[in-house]
Amino acid sequence: MPAEIERIFLLRSDSWRGRVSQSLRITQGYLSRDPERTVRVRISGEQAWMTIKGKTQGISRSEIEFPLPVETAKELIRSVFSP
Repeated sequence: MPAEIERIFLLRSDSWRGRVSQSLRITQGYLSRDPERTVRVRISGEQAWMTIKGKTQGISRSEIEFPLPVETAKELIRSVFSP
């Protein structure tokens, strides 16, 4: 199974913003944030994915990601965030 290695970087300034040539809107929702696993749905443009991540062990954890139909992803996000 693929593994994710978490890397976090602290930027010294916002100078990079002037060199941005494009940006993408990403909508996401977490279906589970259990410490043993995280399940996330993301939508960007006309593409959507579900990601399942296992428990962090050291600096890595197992991760699997697969495409979803955009309408399915929207419905999943609505089902979690609707009152």
